[in-house]
Amino acid sequence: MTDMAVRFALLVCLLVALPAAANVAASTRAPAAFTLSPGTARTRSEVLGERLDFDCAEAEREAACRFEARYRLRNGTSEAEVIDAAFLGLRTHEVSVRFDGEPLPVTEGQADPPGPGSGIWETAPAASPEDAFGRLAHTAHTAVERFGFTLTLPPGREGELVVRGVVRLERRFLPSGYVWPAVRARHVLLSSEPARATHWDIDYLLGPIRTWAGNPALHVSVRAPAAWEVGSSPDTFARTPPVATGWRLRREGAQVVAERHLEAASAPEWLNITLTKRTRWIPGGVQLGLGARLGADSRFMARLGYQLAAPEPLLHSLSVETDFREQLVLTPLSQYATPQIAIIPSLGLGLGVPVQVRPDVRPGLRLLADLHFGPLGAALSWDHYPKLREDSDSFSRLVLLFQAGL
Repeated sequence: MTDMAVRFALLVCLLVALPAAANVAASTRAPAAFTLSPGTARTRSEVLGERLDFDCAEAEREAACRFEARYRLRNGTSEAEVIDAAFLGLRTHEVSVRFDGEPLPVTEGQADPPGPGSGIWETAPAASPEDAFGRLAHTAHTAVERFGFTLTLPPGREGELVVRGVVRLERRFLPSGYVWPAVRARHVLLSSEPARATHWDIDYLLGPIRTWAGNPALHVSVRAPAAWEVGSSPDTFARTPPVATGWRLRREGAQVVAERHLEAASAPEWLNITLTKRTRWIPGGVQLGLGARLGADSRFMARLGYQLAAPEPLLHSLSVETDFREQLVLTPLSQYATPQIAIIPSLGLGLGVPVQVRPDVRPGLRLLADLHFGPLGAALSWDHYPKLREDSDSFSRLVLLFQAGL
């Protein structure tokens, strides 16, 4: 069992787990000698810098990114070097390679995951991928696509290697666990399961750049529709919610551009890029309330309304309230509501404009606080109607209702 065979076995297991794009790895006349270790480089030629650009969009419910990876190479030695290299990726197609504008022949193939009959496993029985890469190895389900090419660098030659292609993005399932958005928890019957957000992942392999000499600076740029969010998942194994930490964001017209700078030597083995498209509005349901107006002029009150979310934490409603005698009030209201987390209820705080229709027409201001556990809850609202005419007075009303959402 050779050390090189062990490294190759571990690398194949790692690459299979990646769901989008990878880097260019190189070896001098030895295509199998890819390594992720930061040890001795496999080439005498060095990479001076890498610029990676993604241009992402969605069409007909399919999302994809056109990518361009530019590597500045230099052979600073007095001898020519012939390098076998490969671009490695998953769901990657239309890959082309150019060096200083001249196209290079590309051979497409697959690096299949090793199986029981694989010589890789036979030559490396003591090397467990689980020991080497932990949870990452558990996600290995698909073969990695390999786009191989050969590059010859004359002595003293400096040039630019450009790899272009398309990455077809696949949606990430991010389970909500014991967390339910307020609109879903309050309207379990009429609110359909909302597509809260769509997440796509690009997992770009940075480790193969270490198979070249040099410690290049890496510049990553992602361009997407302005309504999308760009970030990274701190723990991509568990598919945790993405955050924008480490990214510099700016708007350019109808697009958002995210940028990040890394050094090859200190960069992680692979970089997660997450694209998020959030639902603008989520259908809610009917809300019924029964209670009383508090104070000296107390009386029975009832409320009927409809509620929706836009975006998820903000609930918007239109309701009608009456005492079935003389008062009739129409109220548009918006509130911020926390999600329900297991047995922790959802808390909401809102601001509205009640318009009293009977006994006379006059607008007011409403402050509302409510607490819901599932579809059942209670709401306390305070309405203030200012003095509008000389013959009218200002007054306030406090109403407590027990509510049920459908």
